[in-house]
Amino acid sequence: MSNMNYAGLKVLLSRYNASGLQVLAFPSNQFGGQAPASNECERAFAYKKVGVPYGAFPVFDKVDINGPTGLPLFRFLKSQARLPLCAGCETAWNYEKFLVDEHGHAVSRYASATSPLEAESKIRELLGLTD
Repeated sequence: MSNMNYAGLKVLLSRYNASGLQVLAFPSNQFGGQAPASNECERAFAYKKVGVPYGAFPVFDKVDINGPTGLPLFRFLKSQARLPLCAGCETAWNYEKFLVDEHGHAVSRYASATSPLEAESKIRELLGLTD
């Protein structure tokens, strides 16, 4: 699952970063203990896996996503953008993705198993790019 997500993010960044697409990454160790390293190591790992230069997009320090210690940003995102059949559900696993417009509204939510490329048409629409 992770390789598909990293590859998809690389494609989207290469196509749309110059048009305004921003990727924000929030490592979390809440999902099977998959981010046990230091914040700096997790950051370096993300850049290496996506295959972009260090600093190409923000990789924040590790955060909690779910529960009472969850970052308020994720409570907001989950309340705004819902997965099908899952109104306000907790994030189920790493690599869940939220698409946020230029006004800070969460417009789409994609499950971990969904390729980032599935968001491409919506990204193009939000960036005002036409075919």
